[in-house]
Amino acid sequence: MSMCKKVSLRRKLKNLSIKFFCKRKKVMIDSIPIFSGAWPEIHNKGIMRIGNQCSFRSFRLRQSITVQTGAILEIGEGSFFNDGVNICATQSIKIGHHTKVGDMTYIFDTDFHQLSPEREMKNAPIIIGNNVWVGANSMILAGSSIGNNSVIAAGSIVVGEIPPNCLAAGTPAKVIRSLNIPDGWLRQ
Repeated sequence: MSMCKKVSLRRKLKNLSIKFFCKRKKVMIDSIPIFSGAWPEIHNKGIMRIGNQCSFRSFRLRQSITVQTGAILEIGEGSFFNDGVNICATQSIKIGHHTKVGDMTYIFDTDFHQLSPEREMKNAPIIIGNNVWVGANSMILAGSSIGNNSVIAAGSIVVGEIPPNCLAAGTPAKVIRSLNIPDGWLRQ
């Protein structure tokens, strides 16, 4: 068997395995996602959708994705997730098209517990727009919204609304400056 045929056969078998993995985890896929390195650890009791040409890269730390009963996680086409990304949807998380998520980023739509007896536990949807870049070691917390084309600097914590076309950084993340993003331009 020629080398090209062996590579083609390996690719077909890997795609078949990924398709079976997604079906077993009840993940709806538009096309077969690209898994480089370790496959994500997925605990899906809700609805999880992955758009076309999404990529999960995990050579050092595996991603962990949890969708609890009644929750929805939607990932837009062409999105990329790096090592150690941790996502937990208890209500709703929507990640737009062509979004890039850096190493060790946490995206949680819940606080998981109360801070004090008089403060209710926060559960609120998260919306991350299209063509967003979330830098490594960031946290996107319950009720956050990030507008299209924005960049969240590494190590930032988003706890509210970040408008479109801007660079935000800090704890909590604040707008640092506006970005001039032409229509149709996508981050590589």
